[in-house]
Amino acid sequence: MRYFIVNLAVHLLVTAVFVVLTCICAGRNRKKKTKHILTYFFPIVFAVVAIVDIALYTAPRLMDINSMINSNYFYQTGSVDDIGLMKNYFVIDGKYYYMNPLHNSMSKGDVVRVKHTPYSLFTVEITTIVENTDEENSGASGESG
Repeated sequence: MRYFIVNLAVHLLVTAVFVVLTCICAGRNRKKKTKHILTYFFPIVFAVVAIVDIALYTAPRLMDINSMINSNYFYQTGSVDDIGLMKNYFVIDGKYYYMNPLHNSMSKGDVVRVKHTPYSLFTVEITTIVENTDEENSGASGESG
C-alpha cells in the first residue's frame, strides 16, 4: 500500500510540474519573450506530456484509491509472459500489472494468481500456483490400480 501511495504522489508531482511548465512557457509566448523558434512550441509539448501522464498513470491510480481503502480487488490467473527491466511490472495475457520491484521474485513462465486494483492494475498480492505435472498424475493413478 505504501508503494502505491508513493507512486501516486510521484505521478501527481510529475503532472503538476508539466502543467506549471506549460503555463510558464505559454505566458512567455503571450508576452512575446520567446527568443528561439523551437521554444515557442514548448507549451504544446509540455501539455501533451502532461495529458499522457494523466491518462496512463495518474487518473487510473486516483480512481483506485477507493479500491485500496475498501479492499475491493480483482483476481487474474495466468502465466507470466514478460517481466520489466526494473522488475516494476509484469505481463499476463498482454496486460501490464504494476508492483513494488523490491517484492518481485517471479520469473518468466511462472503461473501466478494476481490480486490487483481494477483501473491501474496495481498488484496487491501474488500467489504462485504449482501445477501438477503429467508424470505425477500418471504415477498417482498407477498406484491406485
